[in-house]
Amino acid sequence: MDFITIFAAAAAVLGVVLGAGALISPEWASRFVRLKADPAQPDGYAEFRATFGGVFLLLHLAFIAALYLDAGLIGASGVLCAGWAGAAGGRLLSLLLDGAKRVRTQHNVISLVVEIIAAIAFALPVVRFVTATAY
Repeated sequence: MDFITIFAAAAAVLGVVLGAGALISPEWASRFVRLKADPAQPDGYAEFRATFGGVFLLLHLAFIAALYLDAGLIGASGVLCAGWAGAAGGRLLSLLLDGAKRVRTQHNVISLVVEIIAAIAFALPVVRFVTATAY
């Protein structure tokens, strides 16, 4: 495996760990993302398990499977790149527009950096493929 593949795989492992943590403990996920399930709406815990747990876990496991099977790496990379880039874009927009709501925290800045790095990690296999097949 080359550096780009290892970098993308490492980002996928991070996604698996985050997803598994949220699936096992929605309380941990709640603290990690700084959100709380509304006690008046008990289905909020299911949302943490589903969205931050199941979706994250299986998307990243599917990427690792595609990487291992050498099938669909480019498509899997593109999907995960878009997801992480969307998270970074939304967080950046919040940092720019929601300053009055005190969102410019160390946690949000670090999260933005991690999201950008993950998006880049998943974009690199796509960029390599496009540049290799362009000529």
